[in-house]
Amino acid sequence: MTGYPSYPAYPAGAPLQLAEPIPVEVAVAEPARQRRATVAFRLILIIPHLFLLAFLAIAGFVVAFLGWWGALFMGRLPEFAVNYLAGFIRWDLRVQAYLYLLTDAYPPFTLDDDPAYPVRFAVPERQQLNRVAVLFRFILMIPVWIVSGVATEGAVPIMLFIAWLITLCAGRMPRALHQALTAVLRYQMRMYAYCWMLTPAYPWGLFGDAPGGQSAADGGYPAYPAPDAGYGPPAPGYGTAPGYGGAPGYGAAPGYGAAPGYAPGPGYGAAPGYGTPGYGTPGSVYGPPAGYGAPGGYGAPGGYGAPGGYGPGRTVFQPVSWQLILNSAAKRLVVLILVLGAISYVLNFVRFSAELRKAQNISTANSAISTLNSSYTTLTNEMNRWQDQVTACDQNLTCVTKADGTAATYFSDFATEVRITAMPSGTAAAANLVYSDATQVASEYSQLSQAANVEQYQNTFKRVGLQQSLNRLDQDVNALGTALNNS
Repeated sequence: MTGYPSYPAYPAGAPLQLAEPIPVEVAVAEPARQRRATVAFRLILIIPHLFLLAFLAIAGFVVAFLGWWGALFMGRLPEFAVNYLAGFIRWDLRVQAYLYLLTDAYPPFTLDDDPAYPVRFAVPERQQLNRVAVLFRFILMIPVWIVSGVATEGAVPIMLFIAWLITLCAGRMPRALHQALTAVLRYQMRMYAYCWMLTPAYPWGLFGDAPGGQSAADGGYPAYPAPDAGYGPPAPGYGTAPGYGGAPGYGAAPGYGAAPGYAPGPGYGAAPGYGTPGYGTPGSVYGPPAGYGAPGGYGAPGGYGAPGGYGPGRTVFQPVSWQLILNSAAKRLVVLILVLGAISYVLNFVRFSAELRKAQNISTANSAISTLNSSYTTLTNEMNRWQDQVTACDQNLTCVTKADGTAATYFSDFATEVRITAMPSGTAAAANLVYSDATQVASEYSQLSQAANVEQYQNTFKRVGLQQSLNRLDQDVNALGTALNNS
């Protein structure tokens, strides 16, 4: 047994000290044949999950709020928050992948990891969080929300419809489109994980990973239990191969360990004592991802180490690597998704702005109609009293001119009310006419109030054309009311 480097011993429960923060990882199986019936009714089939996720999300916000305080004071997310939030994102990821047509396998109703499902989610274990970044998490999230929103806007209503048509007709999604939608979905999950403080790694990777690199889930520090914790005693013959040593516990003996990546190395399972009953068949073992091992995550897949491996009849989805390498066609599709999303956002913004202006115009028009009706009613009542005063004057010039001065004040006040009342766009011209008419009538009444004798009063009345001005004011007030009702 050579070629398998052993991991260094690491104190159980100690926080991992890594040079770089580890992001959450998403692995999606390669595109496969899909049943056209499930593709056709995908939105209906997913309704039960969406219903449950809505309630789980409410609890998730409560847990995230409590976890935020814990992370702020302890520098790490409390374990209860990690368990629930990671489980919620894991469930949501499977549902979104099913909705995105990335797999035809119906999502399980569970927060736990399902090793048989072709979409998996890994959460790094025990990473320290920067308290300042935790405190200002929502401010730091603004750029990510914008990018994710643009990508989602381009992927879901536009590109996803195209993918639905292709998959419905061909029974399989093209690889490039499958990769592009996977990249968008992975970015969304990284955004959620960063927002909910499951990782200090800022979301990235919308255009995939660089070729030749290595995912944090493929190599690095392992997160595995202390000796003899959770694996049980070695099976007969287990640990007797040369170089294994047969030391107590799992993974601590020299010469053994997880090679970089998830795929078994050459000759794996061929050594004496390796592959005896209780260990599992070669190629079915899913080793713990490096740095990943939160409860319910990838550190301890269900059934691992028990006789029979993962259990009869279960196919374990074991990604060769957690890296997402996009081909050139997939990268172009991601660019297209972003462009479509940006165009959609601009169009939605323009439409929203138009609707907002329309709503504001309606609100302003209703307020203006109410104010105009109130002011005009007040003016009418005041002029009725003026008429009574003039009648009571019994042709006494001094009394009449005094009443005319009061009338001038009434029309001047009405003009001021029209001027200060907010009017919707499109009615400003009509409002200006009413203001001009009321000001003109006020001026004419003011001139009549200054008459020194009856002859001068009569000449002024003929010269100013008061009755025509009053008629014009009534017409323009009605026109303004019509314009306000139509705005």
